[in-house]
Amino acid sequence: MKKFNNLYTDIYGFFILKKNFNKNRVKKIFSLIRVDNTFKTTNPNRMFDVNIILKNYIKKFFSNKINICDLGISSGQSTLELYKELKEKNINYLYGFDKQIFIKIFKFKNLVFLYSLDNNLLMVEYKKYCLRYRYFIFFKQVEKILIYLFKIMKINYYKTDVLVPGLHKINNFKFCEQDIFNMEKKYFNYFDVVRVTNLLNYSYFSRQKIKIAKFYLNKISKENSIILINRTNDKKKNIASIFRKRNGKFELLEDINGGSEIKDIMLSL
Repeated sequence: MKKFNNLYTDIYGFFILKKNFNKNRVKKIFSLIRVDNTFKTTNPNRMFDVNIILKNYIKKFFSNKINICDLGISSGQSTLELYKELKEKNINYLYGFDKQIFIKIFKFKNLVFLYSLDNNLLMVEYKKYCLRYRYFIFFKQVEKILIYLFKIMKINYYKTDVLVPGLHKINNFKFCEQDIFNMEKKYFNYFDVVRVTNLLNYSYFSRQKIKIAKFYLNKISKENSIILINRTNDKKKNIASIFRKRNGKFELLEDINGGSEIKDIMLSL
């Protein structure tokens, strides 16, 4: 298996041995972790401009402390930045939702396997290099068998929390495993602000799936709540739309850099 310098990750060293902690390393790792049809990515301060605009709307519409939902938080880097931007005095609770955040790491000789807690293979590394996609697909086809083999070979796994340092220590931050296509009813009509970043895109999901996500966004948001839909493109430019829920429907407050690609769905009846 040929090595490629641009795919250097060293997952085992980063998460288990805690060596060489740096932003470039964690950015590379998350850019290559696949969960379903999406890649979990992180990039420091990628939401800086959008967060300022969101903050101004929060100041305009809310005088009391608010409940915020950040959907698809990935590593939590951007969520922590949002928290710092808004400051604790404005937040009752900040919820981070994602399908999964914790990972299990198996190491067998020069191979390192990353699994989610429900045993879905996320990534494979060989001699500190991420496997090319065609090799990863091979392991993906036998992912359940691999778990069985690991048990027979008595290869233990390490469970690691991949949230950025400091996020889990915040008292009014709560992480919950939630699927945007199947939200729990206890969160219905709960949030004053909902932020969705780099998740509801046509490159990931069909229009029909995004319509289902819109249904649940409507359910979890309160009347007069603010909803931000954003995508950061390859040039690190944020393309977003900010909506307000009025009479059970979403109304457009502002487009940023042309607006979200799913704006028509959000505004449809």
